[in-house]
Amino acid sequence: MIRSMTGYSRVRTEEGSFALAVSVKTTNHRFLDLQVRLPGGLEPCEVPLRRLVKERVARGHVEVQVALERTGAGQLQLDRKTLDTYLSAWRKLREEFGTGAEPDLVALLKVPGMLGAGNGEISPAELEEQQEALLRLAGEGLDRLNEMRGREGEALERDLTARMQRLGELCQSITDLAREAPSLYGRRLEKRVQEIMGGVELDPGRLAQEVAFLASRSDIEEELTRFRSHLDQAERLIRENSEVGKKLDFILQEMNREANTLLSKTTDIPDIGLEIGRQAIEMKTEIEKLREQAQNVE
Repeated sequence: MIRSMTGYSRVRTEEGSFALAVSVKTTNHRFLDLQVRLPGGLEPCEVPLRRLVKERVARGHVEVQVALERTGAGQLQLDRKTLDTYLSAWRKLREEFGTGAEPDLVALLKVPGMLGAGNGEISPAELEEQQEALLRLAGEGLDRLNEMRGREGEALERDLTARMQRLGELCQSITDLAREAPSLYGRRLEKRVQEIMGGVELDPGRLAQEVAFLASRSDIEEELTRFRSHLDQAERLIRENSEVGKKLDFILQEMNREANTLLSKTTDIPDIGLEIGRQAIEMKTEIEKLREQAQNVE
């Protein structure tokens, strides 16, 4: 089953003296581009967290954000330096403007950084407890993320499969049309010679040689064989793999190259050249739509 590269999940847990929340957001990217945002004190958790993400996500831009909240009593501590700085500024303003107002201590407590969780340090025991909880929670969040991406991947797979089926139909149709090329070349060549030479009897052997030469210039059997092979590879890749995006994009580039050759070699075939060209253009259109979808696939 293939997965979409876009998804989002958020999970939260409370464990004794702290609460953790982990959010994971993924968007399209050619490679794995991982950004991790951790609160102060949990920096040592970054390496194992990155390792965990890489085990669950193969491609895409991934943003992991972790929030930590201390829930135990007696954890808040006043930042005296920050308080002294604000009070010093208030005294200068009082002297300058001669005001008798007193500072609003409640407002000062709301100043960012005025209150903190202890001194910001985490004991080794606390760090180990929080890291275990973080990795467990992140694993749950990644599982939910992949469930969401898997559901979107099912819709992508249906669309990819339908378009590949259409490419198979076009390939078979062009194959059937191309089989008529030698006889059409023969009729056109014979008609032109008759118009130029009147009732002169034609050499069947010489005519056959010229027809074979003209038909060889527009022979597309090799291109059609390679196109079918690429198509089989792409269909098998979707059925059997979950990480198909980059491989599928490469196969589609090869299919587009074959479609271009089909288009360039068949425009001069009598009667059916325009129809083969139209179908080759439709091939290219379907391939381009498949390539757009492949950008959304992990």
